[in-house]
Order: sequence, then structure tokens, then C-alpha cells
Amino acid sequence: MRHRLPPLLLALALAGVLLLPSCGRPAVEKMMEQAREAALQGRFPEAIEETERCLRYVPKLAEAQILHGYCLFLNASRESVRSQAIYNLHKATRTFPERYDAWLFYGWVLLESGDSRNAIPPLQEALRLLPPGSPHRGKLQMLLGKCYLQNNLQAQALQILQPLRAQEPYRSTPELYNALGMLAMMRQNSQLGAAFFQEGLSRCPRNEVLLQNLAVAYDLYLNDIPRAKRAYIQCLQVKQQGGQDPEGCQRIVERLRKLSRRQ
Repeated sequence: MRHRLPPLLLALALAGVLLLPSCGRPAVEKMMEQAREAALQGRFPEAIEETERCLRYVPKLAEAQILHGYCLFLNASRESVRSQAIYNLHKATRTFPERYDAWLFYGWVLLESGDSRNAIPPLQEALRLLPPGSPHRGKLQMLLGKCYLQNNLQAQALQILQPLRAQEPYRSTPELYNALGMLAMMRQNSQLGAAFFQEGLSRCPRNEVLLQNLAVAYDLYLNDIPRAKRAYIQCLQVKQQGGQDPEGCQRIVERLRKLSRRQ
């Protein structure tokens, strides 16, 4: 399942100043305004149409090329279309190498496509090019941290994620503590991993990802059956109320039965 770029980061990437030729400038600016609004609201076919209209007027309009590739990727129902969107965004990094948003969108679609290793260099370049003092630097750090974790680059993950514990709003997000918990588990420190999962749950008690990871840490790594069962039960309750993961619920029920037989 694909997700949109985090709204604040998407808004940041779409906030560039348009440098257009005088001929047709008001019309193209209006089209881009409509395309940005459609993208932010998830109306991707409309955004694709508006960006294509812009590109007919100004073929090398960076913002239109980048936004078109992003919306094409999310709206695609065929793999060939998604591949074309990825290629278009890669091409944008060569055409506009000084733009951090070109690298950001390209790295993001690679990550969403399951190619987290190749997503690392463009996201690193996006972070390097991000305007100094940007309040959204942490969001890019989170994306890179996710890539590092998926590729077992533990030192890099720790270096980029640990500083976020001292920054708002990232220090209060469950995603950060889940990432730090997973990193601790990878580094064979199950107690610390469980502590990070618990810290995240103190901020977001009904986060099913944290609940499930905490349950697994107690179950398979710390052999603490009572705590494992409590975490599994909490996770099951959240999943059942969401009604989106019956197979996951069934797996938890089966695991609870096995743990009950062990006691």
C-alpha cells in the first residue's frame, strides 16, 4: 500500500518560487496553483492533467515535472506507469540537480517501491540541499533513518535518528521510538528495544505497530510471557476495533493460545 508524502513535507516541496517566462505567466501560475491544491487533497488525476498543461507551455518547468512524476506514481494502476514515473523523477534530478525537491521525490518513490538501498543517495542529496534552518529537516532524517534500518546500516541509522529525540515535534512521534526500538533490537539490546517501544506507547498508547513490536520483544527475545500476553491483547483490541487486519488478528489469537499453554 502506497502512502502520500507526509503533508508538511509535500507542502514544503511544492512551495518553490516559479520562474516563468513573461509570456503566459499568469495562466501557468494558475495551473500550478490548481495542481498543487489537487495534489495536497489527493486528487491525483486532476493534478496530473494540470501539470501536463503547464508543461505544454513551459516544458522545463521544474515544479511541474516533479509534481507530475509524484502524482503519476501514486495514481498508477500498472507497473509500467509507475516505472515511467520513477524514470521521470530520476530525469528531473539530472535536469535540476540543484533542487532538493527533485532528489526528495525521487528518493521517496524509490523507497515506496521497495528499493530502499537505492533511495539512500538521493535522499542524502536532498538533505544536503535542504535550505539551512528548515523546520522540516527532521522529516527527511526520518526517511533516511528508515532506509538505513532496512539495509542494516546501524551506525548511520543511530547517527541520524538519535538527535531527533531532542527536537520537537519528532521527540513526541511514535515513529521515532519505533525506529529506535528496532535499531536496538538489531543491535542485540532487547531490553533497550522494549524500553523504546514503551516510550513511544507513552505518547501514543494505541499505536498497533508499537504494541506488536513490544509484544514480540517480550515474547521471542526477553521470554517475559505475562508482559508479552498483555501487549498482544492490547494490540489485538486495537486491530479488532480498526477492522482492517483480520489475518493479523488471527495470528495474534493463535500466538496467545500457544503462550497460554506454556504457562
